[in-house]
Amino acid sequence: MSQPANEAGGAWPGAFGIYKTSRQAVMLNIWPLVFLWLITFTLIGALSLFHQKAILALAIVQILSFVIGCIGSVGFTLLLIAGVRGKKLTLDQTFKQIWPLLLKMIGLTIIVSVALSVSLLLLIVPFFFVLPRLMLADYYLVDKNMGVFEAFQASWENTKGYSMKVWGIIGVNILMALLFVGIIGIPVAIYLLVMYGAAFAVIYEFISKKQPAVAAGVKPVTVEAKPTAPATTTK
Repeated sequence: MSQPANEAGGAWPGAFGIYKTSRQAVMLNIWPLVFLWLITFTLIGALSLFHQKAILALAIVQILSFVIGCIGSVGFTLLLIAGVRGKKLTLDQTFKQIWPLLLKMIGLTIIVSVALSVSLLLLIVPFFFVLPRLMLADYYLVDKNMGVFEAFQASWENTKGYSMKVWGIIGVNILMALLFVGIIGIPVAIYLLVMYGAAFAVIYEFISKKQPAVAAGVKPVTVEAKPTAPATTTK
């Protein structure tokens, strides 16, 4: 595996330049990522089939979909961070680490959504500045085991000066998604977007090496990896 982008001389290689690093990270944990994706979107898709007229029933369906989405967010974040760091996780290991973080992810998703909605209501200019500053909040919450507001603040503070790099990643995702316009381009777009899925984990790792941001008294989550067999010695 090639040297991660955040360690390659300390220089950011650009939004297109991190594609190889992202692809390596995704491929390292590809099967847990695929299974988690299938589980998450199958459940959400099944819930969407229930067209409830009763307000209470509709609310329950929407809440369940939201919770499942948050479960997926924690899992994807764990797997992508591990992949960027060259670590393999099984699906079982991933789910064991999801549950302690789930409630915090639900809270973080709510406050980030509110912040983005308010900035959008204040016209597009505030939204343009707010969006990149909050894109890494999930990573701080999951990787550093931060509280909801700590992760929100860490993302806001540590992405200062990196907004255009984040927008670069967003722009590359948009360019790849444009391939969906043609039927032939659909499988290419899916492949590229999946392989580029660790891009935000790459920039998170890059920024973390530049600006470590672990809240005082907060114990980072240990990403569990597959145990390796002990080395044997010959007499």
